[in-house]
Amino acid sequence: MRLSRGRTVVRSTGLILVLAACAFLALFGCSGSAPEAEPISDGSYPTDERPMSSLELINAAVTAGALEYSTGMLYKVYVMFEPESLPPEFASDVPSKCGTPMISEVQRNWNLLSPDDRAEISRYIEPVGLPGETENQLDDVTPGRLDDERQKLD
Repeated sequence: MRLSRGRTVVRSTGLILVLAACAFLALFGCSGSAPEAEPISDGSYPTDERPMSSLELINAAVTAGALEYSTGMLYKVYVMFEPESLPPEFASDVPSKCGTPMISEVQRNWNLLSPDDRAEISRYIEPVGLPGETENQLDDVTPGRLDDERQKLD
């Protein structure tokens, strides 16, 4: 009998607390409506959208099917190396963060690019060698090859 009576007290106390919380929220938390957005001085309204970088604009166009993958890669190379060659619809004042992932993507997907785009891209990025070639293999990272590559850069 004592156990049953203790449960009743706990249940009553819990119910009182829940009712008090609901009354508080009804009076103070939920009574107002959301404030209206104030117009910005140019007459537009603030949005959560942020401007996109050129790389993001190109990726969005490729994803939407408005731009072929090969052409998109060429435009990404232009973003990093020759922005003035970029078509105006992909030009952006928002800086792109880093070109390293783009260069890696070009090298990984070289075989997916059209011959014309490969020729243009190879003006800026040296492609990784094809299987069977020994001159540009990525797995040849010997000290001798690294010295040769450093001398080419000097």
